[in-house]
Amino acid sequence: MATLSLLALLVLLLPVILLVVLWSIVQPRSTKVPIGGRHVFISGGSSGIGLALAHAAAKEGAKVSILARDPDKLEKARQSIMDSTGQHIRVFKADVRNFDEVKEAMAEAGPVDVLIANQGVFIPQELEIQPLDTVRSMMDINFMGTVHLIKAALPHMKGRTNGVPCSIALMSSQAGQ
Repeated sequence: MATLSLLALLVLLLPVILLVVLWSIVQPRSTKVPIGGRHVFISGGSSGIGLALAHAAAKEGAKVSILARDPDKLEKARQSIMDSTGQHIRVFKADVRNFDEVKEAMAEAGPVDVLIANQGVFIPQELEIQPLDTVRSMMDINFMGTVHLIKAALPHMKGRTNGVPCSIALMSSQAGQ
């Protein structure tokens, strides 16, 4: 009887144990990249998620550069970060759809350790009625803008010799808009 109870308990506990083991293997793990003293370059950094990331990076002691199209929003972002963190940041006015502007901003910013491609637009409308020019504009900003950023930053990132790996993060969310 005791053996039967032990066997029943084992049969009941085995799936629970297996689930715990599987969960510990597949659970998402935080991949915090140390950024203190590193150059963090954030596109779309003048508002929303990009601005929040710029604040957080500056608080951690990173050298922060932000890129956006609107010079007034860039200046407000610079002042906001200065007021809240005491850190000076660099701002670059460029349209990510224009590779030459992005390349020029990246060259002026200097070598980047962490690139965060955060720019993005979304115009909620049924595709059936949405003009193709609108779709093309979203693709140019969201996709080609990211390609332009990576292409402009990569040569400088590959040339880093400080032994610390560079990082590229691609943001994709409408939560910040």
